[in-house]
Amino acid sequence: MKKLGAISLQFIAACVGIIIFGALPSLFIAQGTGGSHIGMFIDTLSSIINSLIHFNEITFEIKGVEYQVYKYIIEGAFYSLTLIICALFLAYLIAILLTFLTMQFPKWLREKIKLAILFFESLPDILVILVLQLLIITFYKKTDILLMKVVTVGDSQAYLLPIICLAILPTIQLYRITIHLYEEELLKDYVLLTRAKGIRHTIILWKHILRNTIVSLFFHLKQTIWFMLSTLVVVELLFNVFGITYYLTTYMIPEVFTFILLFLFVPIFVFYHLVKLIIEKTVKGGEALS
Repeated sequence: MKKLGAISLQFIAACVGIIIFGALPSLFIAQGTGGSHIGMFIDTLSSIINSLIHFNEITFEIKGVEYQVYKYIIEGAFYSLTLIICALFLAYLIAILLTFLTMQFPKWLREKIKLAILFFESLPDILVILVLQLLIITFYKKTDILLMKVVTVGDSQAYLLPIICLAILPTIQLYRITIHLYEEELLKDYVLLTRAKGIRHTIILWKHILRNTIVSLFFHLKQTIWFMLSTLVVVELLFNVFGITYYLTTYMIPEVFTFILLFLFVPIFVFYHLVKLIIEKTVKGGEALS
């Protein structure tokens, strides 16, 4: 019960922070117009809160035509969240599988692999995305087979390639972290004890070390999500996607800006704590996550 109360308080505090953040630009507007700073801020804050209560009435304007935020943006927001969550699962799954395979190799070869990981991790996301798009287009020109959609056109949305592009660099990052966690676990007493019992190396890696590694890897979830959100801006631009970052950077009206931030924050917050709960319930012997 205490944990639920703490999560609820954390959620409310974050939402209040986002609402205040959405109203902050009004302080600079007041400075330019000679109006009262506090008065403009309070008015904007009241307008944001009122618009969130009546969220289905929030509108924004394109070329003199008004559109409802709820109907117009929700589809793009769900599309972006689908890309993020799928890419997140893909990154964690591939990182763990690659680590499991890598730990079968001798130490000298693992050191070489770690050097290669550092190189690939330093590649800019825009370069990775452009290279993948170019490879798909080149393959299509030579074989007349389109493996994946390289751009979103109208109702024909690209999913697979944007998810892969979002997942590549986080996968490399998590791969490096997971190898480090596995190597740390191998030095612990319980591993030495299981080896002394004659249990095979593969079983130790999969059954014993993986359990503790998943718990440690969970603490990088927030960092990975933030990393993906920064890459999402580039992905949506290069794939011609009208997703959540497009609306977030294009329509800077306080009410619209705050609504989109909250719509982005709430599913991620719920997803994070849901994954946390699943790990706490399923990973036996692991310490409770804080």
